[in-house]
Amino acid sequence: MRRLLPLLLSCGLWLASLSGAWAHAALLGSEPADGASLAQPPGRLVLRFDEAVTPLDLRLAGPGGVTVLSHGAGKDSDAIGAALPPRLPPGTYLASFRIISADGHPVSGAIAFGIGMAPERTAVAPAEGRIWIGAAEILRFALYLGFMPGAGGALFRAFVAPPPPAMLRWMQAGACAGILAAVLGIGVQGGTMLAAPGLGALLQVETWIAARASTVFARDAAVALGLALVAIALGGQGNRLSRALGLAGAVLAAGGLSLSGHAATGDLPARFLLTLHALTAAFWLGAFLPLWALLRHDGTAALPVVRRFAAIAVPAVALLLLSGVAQAALHLPGPSALLGTTYGTLLLAKAGGALLLLALAGLNHRRLTPSLALGDPSAPAFLRRSIMAEAGLAALVLAATAVLSMTSPHQAGAQGHHHAGPQDGVTVATEVAGLSVTLQARPARAGRNRLDLWLVRPDGSAFAAKEVWLELSQPEAGIAGIRRPMREAAPGRFMLEGPELALPGRWTLRAEILLSDFDQADAVISLPVAP
Repeated sequence: MRRLLPLLLSCGLWLASLSGAWAHAALLGSEPADGASLAQPPGRLVLRFDEAVTPLDLRLAGPGGVTVLSHGAGKDSDAIGAALPPRLPPGTYLASFRIISADGHPVSGAIAFGIGMAPERTAVAPAEGRIWIGAAEILRFALYLGFMPGAGGALFRAFVAPPPPAMLRWMQAGACAGILAAVLGIGVQGGTMLAAPGLGALLQVETWIAARASTVFARDAAVALGLALVAIALGGQGNRLSRALGLAGAVLAAGGLSLSGHAATGDLPARFLLTLHALTAAFWLGAFLPLWALLRHDGTAALPVVRRFAAIAVPAVALLLLSGVAQAALHLPGPSALLGTTYGTLLLAKAGGALLLLALAGLNHRRLTPSLALGDPSAPAFLRRSIMAEAGLAALVLAATAVLSMTSPHQAGAQGHHHAGPQDGVTVATEVAGLSVTLQARPARAGRNRLDLWLVRPDGSAFAAKEVWLELSQPEAGIAGIRRPMREAAPGRFMLEGPELALPGRWTLRAEILLSDFDQADAVISLPVAP
């Protein structure tokens, strides 16, 4: 039971440690202010954030079309801006931005302001591909897959026992794969920053130069260097020098992981927690391969190694737990985010994987390890199969972690279905948190619109939410994050009237529904807006 409890706690840790994607750079204010109505055209756009950011793209969409104000990585600052074109005509303007926050994540958003009159119809901004996001997720997963056996192998060799020579080569291969993923990750970050049209940009020098402005560069460079030291050490003779080199490489690679993500915006204790978490996770997951190989070679001889690993794993998993809980205390906003969001869905899927891992750990503890100690000839084979199952589940958990690191916790998973009425514009309906959510946009054309939202319980009665906020974005046009409060017109009915839907095309509307003082549900609605 003493061995099982740390494994149970570590499963909880895995869930807690996913909080690393909760908060990126936030817009504090702007000039002109979001929602301002101006009598005269402003001369300059200024955006202020809660931390230093790297500006990538600023553009203005209005009656005359789309104007690129700045493009390409600029100087880091908590206030970025650009001069606006002279003599802007009356109408509604959307100022959109793309930045790199201090944690290394691209962030986009927009503000709206008007000059003198109601908006006119405007042109659609050019679309930006999302291939870089997918590439970053795949490479992040590959980086984790390389780090765990590579750094974990070095830790196992230093503290438990020398792995079989065949496993050392596999661990070296894992470390090399992690190096390749880290290097390519630098290029992908550069492509993201430049909003390049395709992966062919990886062959361009400008892409790699742009990546140097991001914290991802320092992270991946440190991880690659650390894993290179690990690969060299694993190819050595196993003496004191090679073991020390492997430990140094593992620590450097783990420390590199703390140079991006939310630990990058924190102080040294936050970075230390993430480094410790990565090392303890690598020790546990990296032990799968050598233990499997030892059990395959000689199950009886492997018993002392299994017991030595278990003795070290108990305090290691305890540290894994403590570091994860501490990170969760710093970042996790609350349990309500598990419901109605893509992030929450992925998190629950990962919880399911952790429960299966717990079941396998219980099997190993209660039946397989005692059978191995008693000399049962079938015990090594059963234990090997259990370890391989754990490794497979761990890979799924790492995949979920890679996706989660690129996913906002505020993205809702429910998508609505729309239909158009003859005179009433567009009506969209969806369900979230047991509520029917209906949104009507009138006239659903570029310009000023009235948005009505109804919340209805399953019994047909109105649900009086405490608050409803609506975030309007058009990702294809580079417009994101126009957040507005909806006014309660009646119990269960909220409305918003304004010029924010200034561009034709498909808009994404995210309704943040405050169910109670502590619970929130988000519903995502896809809304077509005609010219």
